[in-house]
Amino acid sequence: MRMNLEQQPDSDDDQPVAYDTEGRPLFYRPEPAIPAPSTITAEKTASYLPPDWQVRHDDSVERYPEIQFSDTEYVVIDVQRSIWGLIFIWLAAMAAFVVILLFAFTMVSIAHADPFTMFMIVSTLGVMCLVGGAIGQYVFHQNFFVVTSERIFQRIQTTPFAYRTQNIELERIEDASYRQYGPLQIILNYGTLRFSTISEEQTYRFTFVTRPVEQFQVINKLIHDVEENSYPLPNRQ
Repeated sequence: MRMNLEQQPDSDDDQPVAYDTEGRPLFYRPEPAIPAPSTITAEKTASYLPPDWQVRHDDSVERYPEIQFSDTEYVVIDVQRSIWGLIFIWLAAMAAFVVILLFAFTMVSIAHADPFTMFMIVSTLGVMCLVGGAIGQYVFHQNFFVVTSERIFQRIQTTPFAYRTQNIELERIEDASYRQYGPLQIILNYGTLRFSTISEEQTYRFTFVTRPVEQFQVINKLIHDVEENSYPLPNRQ
């Protein structure tokens, strides 16, 4: 009998495992295993980030608990404010105290008011000026303007018990500028940053910015990079 060479077994897997009722061989052909789909967890996603991004992201999360960062977001620049903002607050408090002293001196010398009464009034108002200066300093420090790799985040504190936050994606910013009013701001090297969104829906301002030209250049370049999609963010590739 001539054997068909194409039916010769090539390996053990081709050996018949049984025969049917008519004597024909039966072979076992296992189905190939289909791997289960992997679950992408937050930890696995973070592991895809380059080390530099991961370090910046972790540092930003730790330093700015008020901001809810995305997996690839980090702070590019924390806009610094000028010390002159604090100086002007305390100069205003001192000026108010000087006015109180002049008023008390006038009342004692001209109106012959009771010196002890005027001393108590001056002391009370002086403490109020001191407290007012401390409150102004606290409110000044609570305001901040942070630019991340994806958006602008601003905290606006108006009183010790009233504040609001606002943020906007960099790609939605239509106009960015900085301003310095008068010779005093130019000499002391501080100014105001201004950013407006598309169709002037909202405007972001941050006053008493130290070295406004340098800090604005960093932010403006970041905005242009995001608009041109050339900024190396993983979620933009």
